Amino acid sequence: MSNRQATVLGGEPQSSDVFSFEAADVTGTYRVVADDVQRSLPAGAVAQALASRMSLPENVPWGLRDDSTSAFLNDEQPIGDQIEPGTSVTVTPKTHLGGW
Repeated sequence: MSNRQATVLGGEPQSSDVFSFEAADVTGTYRVVADDVQRSLPAGAVAQALASRMSLPENVPWGLRDDSTSAFLNDEQPIGDQIEPGTSVTVTPKTHLGGW
């Protein structure tokens, strides 16, 4: 298993408007620290940026799952309203397994 580490979504720190957290892909192949992420960014946009940074397939919709609660983050809501600094999340493909 390869453990690639990188910083993504970085920029100049702007006070408490930004925070950092850890992210891994669903297979555990890639692990990154997302530094200085704007708290107001929609979680879906952050998921897509992380997936791109991890070189995951671009034609797949990606979401984030909080590792401590197993809850999926709402793509439309600000990421900073859903997780705390230092949280670990998993970048997970959104799949619909069928249903009736």
